[in-house]
Amino acid sequence: MTSSIAGRIERLPWTSFHTRLVVLLALGEFFELYDLFNAGFTVQPVSKFFAIPTTVTIFDIIAVFFLGAFVGCVLFSYIGDSMGRRTALLLNLGIMSLGLLLTPFSPNPEVLALLRFITGLGVGPEALIVIDILTTEFFPSKLRGRALSTAYTIAWLAPLTVALLAYFLIPRTIVLQGWQWLYIIGGLGVILIIPFRFLIPESPRWLETRGRLEDAEKILSKMEEIARREKGELPPPFQIKVPTITRVPISELFSKAYRKRTIMLWIFEFLQTGVYYGFASLAPTVLFQKGFTLVHTLEYSVLIYSSYFLSSLVSIAVIDSVRFDRKYQVGGVALLMGIVGLLFGLASSATEVITTGFTFGFLSNIFSNSFHQYGAELYPTRIRSFADGVQYSLSRLGNFVWLSLLPLVLKSYGPFYMYVVVFVFAVIVFLDVVALGPRASRVELEELST
Repeated sequence: MTSSIAGRIERLPWTSFHTRLVVLLALGEFFELYDLFNAGFTVQPVSKFFAIPTTVTIFDIIAVFFLGAFVGCVLFSYIGDSMGRRTALLLNLGIMSLGLLLTPFSPNPEVLALLRFITGLGVGPEALIVIDILTTEFFPSKLRGRALSTAYTIAWLAPLTVALLAYFLIPRTIVLQGWQWLYIIGGLGVILIIPFRFLIPESPRWLETRGRLEDAEKILSKMEEIARREKGELPPPFQIKVPTITRVPISELFSKAYRKRTIMLWIFEFLQTGVYYGFASLAPTVLFQKGFTLVHTLEYSVLIYSSYFLSSLVSIAVIDSVRFDRKYQVGGVALLMGIVGLLFGLASSATEVITTGFTFGFLSNIFSNSFHQYGAELYPTRIRSFADGVQYSLSRLGNFVWLSLLPLVLKSYGPFYMYVVVFVFAVIVFLDVVALGPRASRVELEELST
């Protein structure tokens, strides 16, 4: 059929509707990133609190969290395709807030691990459905990369926020210990933003593929009305073929059209987490392992994690570049991260640690923002949530595996050899994406995913 929805979205300019949507999407992602980085800062105090080894603490609060995220990613991806993007993004925040608020009151490490698993269930689909898929479906091809990068840039204030809170709270006890307050603040923040989730409309592209044209028309008409009021008359709609569907065709992931990119994404997602979170989640522990005091570790982390926000700002300018296509942003930058990781592993002085750590963080979000967009745009709308969910869930499973094993390498052989493993992952990721991935920047969504 000729699409009246996707074709009309493709000719829309950026309006206040899109700005508000980006802000609303970023709010939830802020607290996902808050929790991801919060866990790294709480390893040492939680280890001391429960009198358990650091490797066990990392497993309980980080690795098990990602196991829950793996399950949540698969579950909510199916909900997102079968029941709607909006249903999924409303349910997951409730689960996330429950886990965050109960975690600091865990009576023992076993309950702590269970609550981290529950938190992971809620966090699992946050980036996937809320930002990756909804920006991909609400924005035209010429704007979708910038929209995703802008949303993540707002959200990437979280690591710096966590680092500053950790610096002031972790050394102190205010009725409860500082690490407990970090989780409570995160849980209360999630509760506060739940009402704003109701302001996010359902994806018109998803409604179209389900044959719900009347519902899609209402949302899109409002978007067009705002565009005409703010930007003037709109050009004619693009002619796009979009078939309707009533169920999620799982087998299509392995059809001739998508088999190559499915294999590429599955390999990529499982390994890239070792590169990205080998630093993001373990950097405070690595600094402590290098002999820096807790206070110095927190101070250096504030400086290092400020790079994530700056990196995301830069990604806004480059993510839609035709000359520097997204596949090369993903593969090439991953390789650079692996090299810088080796240098961070070797660093011994404060200057070396801060310089290499800052550089790694700066590269991280050029990489991260690009691959989040890349993975979401390689499949058609009718299976996007499920397809992206399956491959993204493998990243969560990879996190569980690598964040269970990398701390053991760190403990037994030290930071450099841990980052040798990370470098090997980076090389494989580079070869995988460059060899098998299609070009994607500024390609019309329905054309790219057909």
